Amino acid sequence: MRHSMHNQAEVMSEFLEPSKSKSKAKPVRLPAVDEFSWIWIGLILLFVCSAIVAPGTMTRGSILAMLPFAGILAIVATGQTLVIQQRGLDMSAIGMVSLAGIVMARTGFAFNSVVLAVIITVCVGGIVGIINGALISRVAITPLVATLAVNALLIGCARSLTGNVPVDVPTVVQTISHAQFLGLPANVWFAFAFVTTAWIITRKTTVGRRFVAVGVNPRAAEAAGVNVLKYRIGAYFVSAVCFTAAGMLLAGFIGSASQTSGNDYLLPAIAAVVVGGTPFTGGRGSVVASAVAALFMAQLGQLVLALGAGPAVQLLVQASAILLATVVRHLPEFLRTLRKSRG
Repeated sequence: MRHSMHNQAEVMSEFLEPSKSKSKAKPVRLPAVDEFSWIWIGLILLFVCSAIVAPGTMTRGSILAMLPFAGILAIVATGQTLVIQQRGLDMSAIGMVSLAGIVMARTGFAFNSVVLAVIITVCVGGIVGIINGALISRVAITPLVATLAVNALLIGCARSLTGNVPVDVPTVVQTISHAQFLGLPANVWFAFAFVTTAWIITRKTTVGRRFVAVGVNPRAAEAAGVNVLKYRIGAYFVSAVCFTAAGMLLAGFIGSASQTSGNDYLLPAIAAVVVGGTPFTGGRGSVVASAVAALFMAQLGQLVLALGAGPAVQLLVQASAILLATVVRHLPEFLRTLRKSRG
């Protein structure tokens, strides 16, 4: 057992410190289509299908109307991706998105300062994320149970702050959310900033490599000297901050905030992560693929509505997307197992 753990530690050390890799030359492989690349193909096919089946969804006006919500969904999906990479799941997205808009609106008017309101709201979101992470990592409550409980508390707080009546949002926030730059909605640029930052950190830094290592094999990462607890709690902290930002942008875009504002941002975000190729088993993931999948889900929802289907059908489509993506991911492994059993 010690020998096995020693080998795992060595392998993990090489992964965490690639600069110290051995001198054995490895053949250079040409880039191939991996599990994170096919979503681009799927997105192109969806737009082609939309142009044929419902041309109205491909007009400039329709696309500009869809993009702000796609941007918000991409931010939520970014946070959810980081948590799922740590073998977790954050079900508090609904409550956090809803509460963030309400807190920002209330504090914005109370202090007559949008900047202060944003800072306070982000701090609230960060605290919620730390609580989620601590409940899961310290108290050892399963992610599903812990985040569902926190979500219920957040929705309760949202209701107490609003009295079940939507609250108005400061005009400055609405102006920012409705702004455009280079022909694209501001929410898209905010999403781009979040996704790019997360991609750079997870792919190009030592912190990111350690983060992935914890998701791949927590025990081996700990044996290699990585503070597993810190990275797990950190994932929920960043996730909550992403949900908070999404909630503020959503409130600004629709002009109000309520306890139901975040209802449409849990299942679609999880669907975006899964469709984007990030496995629930943790480790390797792609925030870029999740963001592209968020655009895919937003356009798919618009297409379903254009065809005359209701919200119930939208939920069925989102659930089907998760199921289909999961089946496709495990199909090669199933076929290999089947061939071995027959051979």
